[in-house]
Amino acid sequence: MATMPSAGLPGLPPQQTPRKKGRLIALLAAGGAVVAVLLAATAVVVVRNGSDEPSGPVAAEQCIDKRLDLSEKSSTLQTVPSALRVGCKSDQAKGRVTKVLRTGEGTVGGFTFSAEGCPDDSDGGARVRVSENDPKYWDVCVRNLKGPHPGDPGMGGGQIGPGDCISGEIAFNRELPCSSSDWYGKVIARVATESQCPSPRTMEIAKNTSSSDPRPILCLGAGGGVVGPGDCIKDPTFSFQGLEKADCNDTSAVAKVTGRVRTKNECPAESDSYMEAKEDTYLPIMCLKQLRPTLKDEIDDLGRT
Repeated sequence: MATMPSAGLPGLPPQQTPRKKGRLIALLAAGGAVVAVLLAATAVVVVRNGSDEPSGPVAAEQCIDKRLDLSEKSSTLQTVPSALRVGCKSDQAKGRVTKVLRTGEGTVGGFTFSAEGCPDDSDGGARVRVSENDPKYWDVCVRNLKGPHPGDPGMGGGQIGPGDCISGEIAFNRELPCSSSDWYGKVIARVATESQCPSPRTMEIAKNTSSSDPRPILCLGAGGGVVGPGDCIKDPTFSFQGLEKADCNDTSAVAKVTGRVRTKNECPAESDSYMEAKEDTYLPIMCLKQLRPTLKDEIDDLGRT
C-alpha cells in the first residue's frame, strides 16, 4: 500500500548560507575602498593642477611673462625688457629665470644692464617685479621656455661665448647671428688672459672693456673677416678698412696667407714675404706667398727705372 505523505506545514525556502553573505559584504567593502582611492587620487590631481604662483623674492627656476628675442643691436650691454613674475604653469609664462644678478628699487623701462655672469645658455636679461606697482626689482638672466633661443651658439643673442659671431666693431663686442653676411669673427673660446687662448687656432682676440668680467678675452678663429692660413688677400696698398679677402683664383688676389705667427722667423718655408701689424695684436706677423705684384710694387719699380 502506498505511503501517504505526512500532514504538516509547507517547508520554508532554503536559507542563504552565511558564506555567501560574507562574500557580499566583502565585495561592498572592497568597492568602498576603490571609491576612497579614487577620491584620494582626485584630491591629489586637484592639488597638483592648482596655482603654482610663487611667493617671496624672485629666484632661479621661477618664470616670467616675457620671452627674449633678438633686438636690432644685440650686445652684452643693451636695453632689457621689464617683466612680471608668474607661475611656471601659467599661460602667461614665457621665460625661466636662470640666475639672479642683483636687486634694487627704481623706475621701469628705458634702462640697460650688463648680462655678464649669466649662464652661457641664457637668452638675455630682464628686470623683474613681483607685481606691477612694486618698486623693488630683480635683474635676472632668462632662458625662453620655448625656442628659438638667441642664447644658443651662433644665434646672435645672450652672452657672447664659443660658437658666437661678432661684428667688426670689436670694441663694443656686438654679437651678430652667424647666419648673417656681415659678421667679422667667430669666438672659439672665452678666457681670462690672452695666454689661455687655444693655439694655433686663435688668429685674433677681442677684449671686453668691462672691469668686472672674469673672462674678458674673446679668442677668434679664422673665418668671416678674420684672415687665416689658406686665405688670399686683396692689394693692401691703399686699404683703409684693413685687409680684405679675395678668391685665390681671382686676379684681385695678390698674396696667399701661409701662416700667422708672433715673429717673422716663425713663417713657414714657402713664405716669400710678410706683413706686420702696426698695433699690438695677438699674432702680429702675417706670412705670405706673393701671387702677383701689388700697386706699391709697381710704383717702386717705376721709381727704379
